[in-house]
Amino acid sequence: MWYATPMADDSEWDVLQFRLTQLREAVAAEIRAYPAPIPACDAQYNHLLERSTALAAALASLGATRETGTATPEEFHASTPLLAEG
Repeated sequence: MWYATPMADDSEWDVLQFRLTQLREAVAAEIRAYPAPIPACDAQYNHLLERSTALAAALASLGATRETGTATPEEFHASTPLLAEG
């Protein structure tokens, strides 16, 4: 499991948001450090861009889900593959 003990709802959401933010920042650092020039067909660079976009979408989804209460933190975590990858 990604955390050892149960936490209060707000704390669980905060942990998810923090983890997604960490992942987004790590990808942004990789993109900034990527050697130039970058050809349009560079699969690794394109993967980083796609991952960055997916992380931004996951953070937006987390905010909306948290606000509307349409899922629990555990359900959101299980439905977000990016959290399992990191």
